Amino acid sequence: MTLASPFAPIERSSLAEQVARRLLDLVRTKNLRPGDQLPPERELAVLMQVSRPSLREALRGLQILGVLKARQGGGIVVSSLDASDLLAPFQMLITLNEENVNALYEARRLTEAGMARIVAEKITDEDIARLGAVLEAQRGTLADPLAFRESDAEFHRIMAAVCGNPFLVRVSQSFYILGLEYRRIAAETPGAIQQSFADHQAILAAFAAHDAEAAARAMETHMANVHRSTVAAMGGRP
Repeated sequence: MTLASPFAPIERSSLAEQVARRLLDLVRTKNLRPGDQLPPERELAVLMQVSRPSLREALRGLQILGVLKARQGGGIVVSSLDASDLLAPFQMLITLNEENVNALYEARRLTEAGMARIVAEKITDEDIARLGAVLEAQRGTLADPLAFRESDAEFHRIMAAVCGNPFLVRVSQSFYILGLEYRRIAAETPGAIQQSFADHQAILAAFAAHDAEAAARAMETHMANVHRSTVAAMGGRP
C-alpha cells in the first residue's frame, strides 16, 4: 500500500497564495515540523502539481513571514517557529507606523496585568527568591542599558513560567519581542531604567504578598511608565 504524500496536488487553477496556504496547513498539522527540509523545488512543484514560478512565489512569501528559511548551502527548511521568527513582519509594521506603539502598549498592559494576577496567586517562595535574585543583579545594571534589558527579559520570563498559561505566555512573549526596538530607544532616556527597576520592586512586593489586585495595578503602572518613556524617546507623546 502506497502512503499518500502530504504534498497533495494543487488544482491547476490555484495561485501562489493557495500553495502557501497548503504549506501552512502542513506546518499547522505538524506534517512539517521546525527544522524539516522541504523537497527540492523541482520535486515539490511536481508533487503539488503547480508551476515552479507559482511555487517559488509562495516560498518567498513564507520566508518573509518567517515560517520558512533558506538554509546556507541550499535548501529551504521550516523555521523554529519561535515568536522572534514569526513576528519579524509585524516589527517592521510597527516601526513604520509609530501610532501602533500606543496600541501595542495597550495590549501589553492588558495581557501583563492579567498574568500578574495569576502569578500572585500561584507564586511559590522559591519563585519569589528567583525573582528577588534577578532584581538584586538588576540593581548593578542601572548604568548599563544592555545588561538591564537582559535582566528585564529574565524577570518577565520567570513571571511567564509561573503563570503557566501557554496562550498568555506566547502572547506576552510576542508583545515583548515586538516592543524590543522601542525599548532600546527608551532605555537611553534619563531615569527610564531606574523607573523600571522601581516598578519591578513594586511588582515583586505584590507577588510576595500574594495580592493579585496589587500585582495587576503595579504591572499596569509599569506598562504605563514604559509606554511613556518609549514615546518620549521617539519624540512624541502617548
